[in-house]
Amino acid sequence: MKRTVLFLILAVFGIFVYNAAFRYMVIWPLLFPLLALVGIYYVITSVVTRKMIAKVRDDDFLYLRCSMISDNGEELQGGALAVTSSELVFYVRRSEKGGVNPAWSCFAQSVDGYTMKKVDTHHSGLALSLAGETKEVRFVSRSIKGKEAELRKALGWE
Repeated sequence: MKRTVLFLILAVFGIFVYNAAFRYMVIWPLLFPLLALVGIYYVITSVVTRKMIAKVRDDDFLYLRCSMISDNGEELQGGALAVTSSELVFYVRRSEKGGVNPAWSCFAQSVDGYTMKKVDTHHSGLALSLAGETKEVRFVSRSIKGKEAELRKALGWE
């Protein structure tokens, strides 16, 4: 499915460019299918829903839609963070059919603290300080600041 969508994006873009360069015809109607295909590609490659995580977990958890910043700070990996009083797990999409895999996890006891701040040059989010590590684990999310009370409650902190 992912390869099909990528092929369609390339094909529609090729038609768009050909018509714009040689045909001098109205090209705006081709822009909408192109944008729709890019949106579909985003959904099938990086969106992780609460329902997807609930299929692989049996317990109650706090769902935070976010992206994890890589160790070198140059790449964002889309997914979702599941927080319980015992662990934090970051899930990424496994396939376009809706499966998820844990990409990162840690025990809640190893979290020394967190800060809500600007985690890179363009994004605000959550930075976790872990016991015994010098680097912070950073997550990008617009909505995480409004869920700080829920985060503290899910971690078992008062």
